[in-house]
Amino acid sequence: METVVLKTSPRVIARRIMGRRGVFLLRNALSEISFRLRLYSDPLSEGREFGVSAMVCTYNDEDWVVPALLSARGLVDEYVVVDSSTDRTPELINELREEEGLNIRMIRLPPGDLAQARMTAIRNARYSWILYLDADFVYFDWSPKYIRGFIEGLDRRRHYLLYWPLILLCGDLKHMCKEAYHVEHWLFTYSSKLTYKYLYIGGTPFEHLIAPVYLYKALIIDKPMGLHLTSVRKPFKVAYKHLWYLYRDEFQKWSRAGGDPVELARRKALELYGTDNLEEVGRRIISEQVSKLPEYKGEYPSILLKYLNYS
Repeated sequence: METVVLKTSPRVIARRIMGRRGVFLLRNALSEISFRLRLYSDPLSEGREFGVSAMVCTYNDEDWVVPALLSARGLVDEYVVVDSSTDRTPELINELREEEGLNIRMIRLPPGDLAQARMTAIRNARYSWILYLDADFVYFDWSPKYIRGFIEGLDRRRHYLLYWPLILLCGDLKHMCKEAYHVEHWLFTYSSKLTYKYLYIGGTPFEHLIAPVYLYKALIIDKPMGLHLTSVRKPFKVAYKHLWYLYRDEFQKWSRAGGDPVELARRKALELYGTDNLEEVGRRIISEQVSKLPEYKGEYPSILLKYLNYS
């Protein structure tokens, strides 16, 4: 199996985001003109205190939700959790609030509409910056202080989209995905003009933040801030999540009609794999996945060290 020693390479990361460069240039030119001509909306006018609200949308994320939330606490002033879980996820989050003293507010919504969940979190957030924090993002020990220092040095009269890479791990904690980095606007200033809408990518709908081009300046931190454990789950969860992504529209319609999504997952597993045993399907997927992936030899957040033999 190929072994890759991952190095923080601005050149590699720059290639990853080159496709965005034209949009960044246009956005930043328009936002600069708007700012200089005072045609912009001042963030201070939104009435929000400087700080960071974590937007956390959870659905049966008990695997990594605890290390994910703990890893960001040096950056975050509050966590706004919009939860649709049927497992122990809300219980674990409540335990974090009580035992670790995290400032967590939880809102319950039915599953099926992630764009609505994200907008609910944003509208209920109290601070001027919104951190997009999924329950499988785990930050390096030094990252929260670094990011906090970065935004504290920015002009508080401007709106920003702040991008950085997360290193993608797949299958288990010891293997990287073929596409090593996930780069998005993980942190942005609040505006009442923000909205989330579904965009179709390859025929699949994904929720996408719509931020006015004339208003937001895009900035990039060119080194990874943490790990995205994108498919590192117990076998049952791997199978369920895989099938959910393959048949997202069907799962959303099924859930809205009151159907059990696990039942639908078993039906789809039987069609695709010849068995409705989701544990078995998950083990197959993991085994096949890691056999084709490079080994990860990079940095780990200390909170993940005890999980390195996780399976």
